[in-house]
Amino acid sequence: MKFIPYLLTATTTAAIAQTELETLTVEAARERASKTVPTVAESKVELAKTAGGTEVVDSERYLTGRASTLADTFALSPGVFAQPRFGSDEARLSIRGSGLQRTFHGRGIRVLQDGVPVNLADGGFDMQALEPSASRYINVWRGGNALAYGGSTLGGAIDYVSRNGRTDPGGFARLEAGSWNYFRGTLAGGFSNDATDAYSSFTWQSQDGFRDHAEQNNQRLFSNIGWNISDGIESRLYITGVLTDSQIPGSLSKAQLEDDPRDANPTNATGDYHRDFELYRIASKTTFTNGDNQWDLTASWTYKDLNHPIFQVIDQRSNDALLGVTFTNTSDLFSHENQVRAGVFLTRGVTHAAQFQNLNGSRGILLQNSDQIATNLEAFVENQFTIGNGFTAILGASAAHNRREIERILAGPPDYTYEYNEFAPKVGLRYDAENYQIYANVSGSYEPPSFSETYTANTARDAQTATSFELGTRGSWNFVRWDATAYHAEIEDELLTVLDPVTAMSTTTNADRTTHSGLEIGAEIDLLGKDWNDDPAHRLVFRTAWTYGRFEFDRHSAAGYDYSGNKIAGLPPHLIRGELLWENDQGWYAGPSFEWVPVKSYVDHRNTLSADPYALVGFKFGRRQEQGLSWFIEARNLTDERYAATHDVVDNALAVVPQPARVFLPGDGRSVFGGIEWRW
Repeated sequence: MKFIPYLLTATTTAAIAQTELETLTVEAARERASKTVPTVAESKVELAKTAGGTEVVDSERYLTGRASTLADTFALSPGVFAQPRFGSDEARLSIRGSGLQRTFHGRGIRVLQDGVPVNLADGGFDMQALEPSASRYINVWRGGNALAYGGSTLGGAIDYVSRNGRTDPGGFARLEAGSWNYFRGTLAGGFSNDATDAYSSFTWQSQDGFRDHAEQNNQRLFSNIGWNISDGIESRLYITGVLTDSQIPGSLSKAQLEDDPRDANPTNATGDYHRDFELYRIASKTTFTNGDNQWDLTASWTYKDLNHPIFQVIDQRSNDALLGVTFTNTSDLFSHENQVRAGVFLTRGVTHAAQFQNLNGSRGILLQNSDQIATNLEAFVENQFTIGNGFTAILGASAAHNRREIERILAGPPDYTYEYNEFAPKVGLRYDAENYQIYANVSGSYEPPSFSETYTANTARDAQTATSFELGTRGSWNFVRWDATAYHAEIEDELLTVLDPVTAMSTTTNADRTTHSGLEIGAEIDLLGKDWNDDPAHRLVFRTAWTYGRFEFDRHSAAGYDYSGNKIAGLPPHLIRGELLWENDQGWYAGPSFEWVPVKSYVDHRNTLSADPYALVGFKFGRRQEQGLSWFIEARNLTDERYAATHDVVDNALAVVPQPARVFLPGDGRSVFGGIEWRW
């Protein structure tokens, strides 16, 4: 099926070319109104209504340097923990400790494209299916603040908002290259007239990787075509094609990391561990507006074919479908401003899952064969009522019915059917002053286990639920901008990796009671004292994002061991990133960047082994322009620090065989990257 992306490219290019011939005028403004795709400014206004932690990540921020991994994209996003597994797309992606034991195939966050969920029906999502260069900006709702967009998980939601022919007319070409034969090329273009618009982006990425057995090769196509059917109706079709092949170098012991972090785990190299898949997605969004009312109708279909040689060769072919409707009304209520948003999503996914003997990366005999079926019916409603004197009250709730089934064909786990029903309320209060906001909320969250949690006999069966408390502020004053949030979540049945009492192996289970608490602080300060409302010739800007999390077992025991009071392994308590850039009004910029983990991070729930603190320093300079040539040069890890970017999570590192435990995933060494970009 590898010819499909090229067929889609040709088809979309033909459609775009036809649109180009019909375009008779050149628009001066780069952004025109689209009903299905809000502009950056419109999204900032909308997210500012949320009584909780949110952020709009403008692509202009991460395009100043290498824009490849999730760590590149969210480097300056407070509260978003994103660390690449081995310099690749796969990463530990977590918000407020969601899915904190995962370094692959994400969980605990709802991921969307233009408001349409891209998670598979069991809740999982693939980092390789996300493309930052095809997005104009990214919306982030941390924690329970994603309720009005269908997100009910502890981690919230991330929405990649696509470029389109109205916001990004003309052509776009970008090349990035650098250390370890890294190459990334994007060719894109958009066109529009009064009735239609179209945009298509194709990206090719390859790299040998810092470590042995870490090669990657990815191709991604993202296209969308919009139609203004009438003054009040717009429809948009999305076409996505992803081909990704990734070697997996595996984890090292601490001694191996310090001796030669470029080594691969011998088992991974001998078994030729990979994670390769093809993914094709067709989605649509149709928006109807009539006065103060707006209806959004969404639909999608996703096909994924996974070939994953690890301890066994995992072969999965899945088909996932979604239908959704969202209603928004902004009519006054009792002579006060009011906004109500409600929606329903129905998703169903069927995965044919087989496992084969791994013969040095090739398939041996068939060991297991089953069908996995996930069905979800989700509904939500949120109302924002303006009380007066700057105060707005928020009241909302989500409800869900989820069904998980496995039908065994050959060996493997026995057949089962599990059903989950949950109701999660939310109440919040927001105070708006002239240049700042203060907000607070209490929200529920809910997450049923995905199939990777329920696939074997002795694993998690209960849904994870939580109640979160949040207090924060955001705003600007003179030369300072800030975003600061404190939260505390009390969780029941958290999906965690702990010691299995039957098999004595680490598997996913439900922890009785746990707590997640933290701070999410972002700041942007002009050290020259220039007001952010002005447009000076020069700025010296310090930007930083500090993510602090304290994740603990409140009450849990297994196999005769009491975990109560222990730290939950997976994330470092502190992650601090930042940059100090000189910028001028001609688009030039230059300055250092840094990443600092000041304290150790436990790798096991029994707190016997930890990853060491580290500090990284980089530097970048370049020039960005709205039209014409932009470029950058970026150096990373200038001191060539040997460190663990992240690590596996086990129950008891002292019990891992063989010893010492190979659980550390080395970060990249000293590197240099450069890029050029042309817009016309």
